[in-house]
Amino acid sequence: MTELGNRLKQAREEKGLSLEDLQTVTKIQKRYLIGIEEGNYSIMPGQFYARAFIRQYSEAVGLDPELIFEEYQNDIPANDKDEIPQLSRVKTRKQVPTSSKNTKVFNFIPKVLMFLAFVAVVAIIYVLFQNWGVGSSSDTQQDNKNVVFDPADTVNEGQAENETEDTKEEQPEETEEAEEEEEPVEEKPTTGTLTEVSSNSPNATLELKDTDKFEVEIAADGGNTWVGVNNADGDYYLNKELKDGNSETMDLSSEKEILLNVGWVPATKIKINGEAFEFPFPVKDVTTQKVTIKFVPNGQQ
Repeated sequence: MTELGNRLKQAREEKGLSLEDLQTVTKIQKRYLIGIEEGNYSIMPGQFYARAFIRQYSEAVGLDPELIFEEYQNDIPANDKDEIPQLSRVKTRKQVPTSSKNTKVFNFIPKVLMFLAFVAVVAIIYVLFQNWGVGSSSDTQQDNKNVVFDPADTVNEGQAENETEDTKEEQPEETEEAEEEEEPVEEKPTTGTLTEVSSNSPNATLELKDTDKFEVEIAADGGNTWVGVNNADGDYYLNKELKDGNSETMDLSSEKEILLNVGWVPATKIKINGEAFEFPFPVKDVTTQKVTIKFVPNGQQ
């Protein structure tokens, strides 16, 4: 039995937990727990899982995983590069280098094209207006030659103008009544605003506001990952290993605070209210992250 195994076993016994109790809490098979205490990591699926199980074991018995990994680093198997899941070849916009010069050129080209199109449209309208004006002038002169003045028509036109003015005076009242009858348009709910409150690697605290909805979708993409989701009272919504391609969706709208504990960040994709969630720390450098989200629904700010 290694020094690490003795330390973990002693902490478990001080907590009054049996191996069966620890298996229920961590969802780790009993034979793997025994292997950790005995230092027998060969029975485990791989070194990555051995490190993840040791981290869960430490948290379950009240020990700080970071201190355990630092103090007993010689007893803990190192990550095998072959076991690390291959990341997607698709780079994010932050990772793809762009040339500022090319960007300025591409941004300038649409403006030039729009200006040229505007000039062409103005020229076409001007030509059409000139042709229409010439034709209308000729037609007007020809029609004036054929017009016979009739005093009765003048009287009728005066009456028609008076009726038109009366109609125009009545229209504003009808418009005002129509405006009063319009019902206010209901605003559609937004996905909310997520802001950072504090961060101290690997822990971060965020705040979700401007929405009444708090829905979280977690998926394993590019490999297996272990994820824990619990509220401030310690009640778990999720506490298990997700296989590559599997996902879980949870409605957390009734909770005020949620802790997301991600064991393997590079293979974990999270969406909050349908929007992709960006981890607070670089996924290549900090592979295990704990994110606390405080939910402040509309009307409670």
